Amino acid sequence: MKNYFLASLFFLLTSTSYSQWNPNTFVNLAVSELNGDDLQTATTTDGKTWVAFYSNNGGNYDMRAQLLDVNGNKLLGPNGLLVSNQTSGSATFVFNVCIDGNNSLIIGYQYEVAGVLSSVVSKVNTDGSLPWGNGVVLGEGLAPYPAINKTNDVVVCWNNNSPSTLRVQKVSSAGALMWASPVSINVGTSNTTRGQIVCHSNGDFTTVFQKKSFGISTTLYAQRYNTSGVALWAAPIQLCNQTTSGARYYSILSIGNTVYYGYYSSVGFRFNSYLQKINSDGSLPWGINGSAFSTYNSDIDPSQQTTSIAHATASPYIWSACTYSNSAQSEYGVYVQKFDTSTGAVLLNPIGKEVFPISTSFETLAGSLSLFNDAPFLSVYDVNYKIYGTRLDANGNFVWPGNRVELSSTTAGPGSPKGRFAFTSCVNNQSVAVWSENRGVENKVYAQAITAFGVLPVALKNFTAIKKSSTSELSWTTASEINCASFDIERSLDGNRFSKIGNVNSKSTNGNSNTTLPYSFQDNKPLSGNNYYRLKQMDIDGNYKYSNVATVKFDAPTTFFIQSVFPNPAVGFSDINLLSKFSGNGTVVLYDEVGRKINQFSTYLNIGENSIHIYTGDLSNGVYIIAISLSNGSSVSTKLIVNPTK
Repeated sequence: MKNYFLASLFFLLTSTSYSQWNPNTFVNLAVSELNGDDLQTATTTDGKTWVAFYSNNGGNYDMRAQLLDVNGNKLLGPNGLLVSNQTSGSATFVFNVCIDGNNSLIIGYQYEVAGVLSSVVSKVNTDGSLPWGNGVVLGEGLAPYPAINKTNDVVVCWNNNSPSTLRVQKVSSAGALMWASPVSINVGTSNTTRGQIVCHSNGDFTTVFQKKSFGISTTLYAQRYNTSGVALWAAPIQLCNQTTSGARYYSILSIGNTVYYGYYSSVGFRFNSYLQKINSDGSLPWGINGSAFSTYNSDIDPSQQTTSIAHATASPYIWSACTYSNSAQSEYGVYVQKFDTSTGAVLLNPIGKEVFPISTSFETLAGSLSLFNDAPFLSVYDVNYKIYGTRLDANGNFVWPGNRVELSSTTAGPGSPKGRFAFTSCVNNQSVAVWSENRGVENKVYAQAITAFGVLPVALKNFTAIKKSSTSELSWTTASEINCASFDIERSLDGNRFSKIGNVNSKSTNGNSNTTLPYSFQDNKPLSGNNYYRLKQMDIDGNYKYSNVATVKFDAPTTFFIQSVFPNPAVGFSDINLLSKFSGNGTVVLYDEVGRKINQFSTYLNIGENSIHIYTGDLSNGVYIIAISLSNGSSVSTKLIVNPTK
């Protein structure tokens, strides 16, 4: 056998693994085998999913991180990576994450330093390394909020303990504090809280924050800074004249050097949702409060609450999704709205476009709004403790038959509902829902992927192989398919070294299906002894994953014989797979269809399975005979059809 064949196959075996997404919505994928409480997620540029989460370790909350690949494989071990087990207290605190230019995860959280809770930022590389060790300590305080600037440095703000105001610091990509002292953010002499940062293409960054009032009541403000942390506006800009909540963050994004902020606020006994636009000079082109999600504004009108905004690159629109309630807040539903980024005009129904009506079904937005083809892709949570995914078109209408797809079924109840929802950005046609839930013993973090085509990305199941006379009958089904091109059938004599013996094309339309599809393949020349079979599911984009291995046993041959010729017809090459009872020197002779010798070379045959690679790129189109003989006089031949190299 050729050594290069073994080396390349070893690479395939060691660089891939089985898909972990589970189609059973009562099961889903456990992000970690440990308990998990509060969580944050982020999506890499190649579609992987970062999950940072707290795990209670004997009364202290450890910070952990897990990285899931597009197939749901856990890349940082069954429990994720331990980022920090520093003393953090017996309760969780608000933390936040972002992704840097290398797809590393940046986590802003807190732990005790000299007995005082202090804000910290840690970096986790995709290989599971921690280049900043135990993290970079920013100073005493809580709730750090990081963002990445154009030079891959981290700008982060946090709530200082005393006085209770915001601080801002910049950390280099190497993990060093870049300013001698942090920047303080105040509105006059008023205290501030809940800072959020977005960085701009010119190196500036904007902080949107909340001026504290009584209790958790706040008012929104913003300030812009240059790369050195110098404020660029004479004073912070007030964004609204309604009451916001110091107990929550809102939805923020940057387009170029402009900030868009989706939030909801209260007036009297109702809540209103807005989209505010903040220009680089601090002006508010849509006025105080911004552009209203809905024209509902009386105490008896429905209220708009949890709001999430999203923008597609180069789009003239911003989408917003919002949880609605009746005035008594006893029934809920979900609406969407589409804003013109220039004028702030709403482009759907003036009250918002109904997705799920306000009702006792209690549908609420679960996680952030994502987009596919510049239209909403989102998840919702209902009164039955189920999570659903749904996708809308550019007019806010349902795309999928049945309107929604179940992501997680009823495994919780009133005493232990699902919570801490996240829904990741859609990358490579896929988003991932992540949440925390107690399914009988303790809270754990679960995840489920869904494609923009409305299917759960789990394909292979029930792969079996049985002996039928002198052949092996292989069969399998797919519960769903996403970008599926075909299935390579691979066989091995020892269960380690596999070679391709056939291919079956996907039965799905354009590679996508959400119905059960049956498949079969017949191996007419199985090996002697144990035959190990597996499927290699090939995606349209070149990605692949393997099935389980099935085994069929046949008696040994008397001498040696050809198992398969693939591909046949050959286009550029063909592999002759044969099984030999003997080892020794052999000869391979190629004849044309009239018996003229075209080529001859020597080879060595091992006992067991052998593969002989035949180059056909310089042969004319036609039928050829390949004769293989051993030094002991045994011989075998087979027909090969050749098509010219394309």
